[in-house]
Amino acid sequence: MSKKAENVTKEHRLTLYWRILLVVAAVWAVFFVLSFIKSFDDWYVNHIHPVLHGVVARVFDVFPFAVGEIVMYLTFVFAVVTVILSIVYGVRWLERKVRKKERKKSAFYRNYMKVFLAVFALCLWTYLFHWWIPYNGHVVGEEPKRRGYTAEEYRYVRNLVGARFRAAQEALPRDADGRIIYPDKKTAYEQVVRALKNLSDRYPRLRGFYGQPKAAKCSDVLDWMYIGGYTYPYTMEITYNKYVDNLYWYTLIAHEAAHSKGFYKENEGEFMGDISCILSDDPITAYSGCDDIYYALESAMCNALVSEFGLEEGTRLYSEYQAEDAEFMPDFDQVYLDETDAFRAAKEAYAADDHPLEQYADTASEVADTGWDVQEKVSQENYYDDGTRLIMDYFIGLRDKAAEGGK
Repeated sequence: MSKKAENVTKEHRLTLYWRILLVVAAVWAVFFVLSFIKSFDDWYVNHIHPVLHGVVARVFDVFPFAVGEIVMYLTFVFAVVTVILSIVYGVRWLERKVRKKERKKSAFYRNYMKVFLAVFALCLWTYLFHWWIPYNGHVVGEEPKRRGYTAEEYRYVRNLVGARFRAAQEALPRDADGRIIYPDKKTAYEQVVRALKNLSDRYPRLRGFYGQPKAAKCSDVLDWMYIGGYTYPYTMEITYNKYVDNLYWYTLIAHEAAHSKGFYKENEGEFMGDISCILSDDPITAYSGCDDIYYALESAMCNALVSEFGLEEGTRLYSEYQAEDAEFMPDFDQVYLDETDAFRAAKEAYAADDHPLEQYADTASEVADTGWDVQEKVSQENYYDDGTRLIMDYFIGLRDKAAEGGK
């Protein structure tokens, strides 16, 4: 081979950088295709994801702040810088082309774009294995049941939750003024984790390590956008809006913790958050879960009554149910006082802090409104509201199983 031919061959030979990138792309493509097979997704999230979570969540749990949140900000800056540099170097390239000057290659820009491409590939990799594959599996890892429920069935589950609501309310620790005495966040989280692990016989994904939840640095922005918490799939960290009221905090954290364990659909998170808290032996945790779902069950029962019997008869039956089921209901006046007190404390915590970006609060709220609408359309049947159906599936399933066992 001539020296010239040898040089041409070397120029066209792939460097180690590109060979690694191609291998990564090929592996990514294979698993991306597999992700559309739900049985594979379920297997992956039951067997591979727990190991992955155990490593990644432990690594980032050592940091007292949410690394995922910082990475999100840096990613935004990185993207802006990349756009600016691409425009600048693109203009320079066009200028040289128009003037027919020699188009010199910029080593800085070439190396910068290699870094950008590597970071982009890493983001796609973690997005696929940390979130996309778990998200595409069956809801709570089971074949969908999806059937309508009768008013009587909604009544049955409402009363189950209502009885737990009442028992938890009566057991709540209160101060001399009748206000709930909330423990510190660390103790509260221990109760949430225990409640989730209590479901691990049926949902094995809930076993294992749980990273500590971290208060978001941008909690005020989250508050303006009506976001209570967020789980960063890249770092598998659980974060929460520090201005969320104490009563809702338990259900919210259970919701986010369930996300980190592979239940990434919103109806899954809503269901896991509510059912784990409802069944908890800690009264505050149970009270939080019952408060979050009880009224949705009540509303569903009312709608079913009207649908089955018409407005007049349905209204009459509803009044009849209320009288008959009083023993399964909490003291709603006290519930209102507890909710109001928790809300007041959250607002006081917000008012006590400085918010330098508060002038953009309305803009953030408008963006959030659009974002929530888009998310609901994208999520469709797996949106938050479907958590009520999953609660029904759970309790009615237990009832039917018990009935079958008694035959």
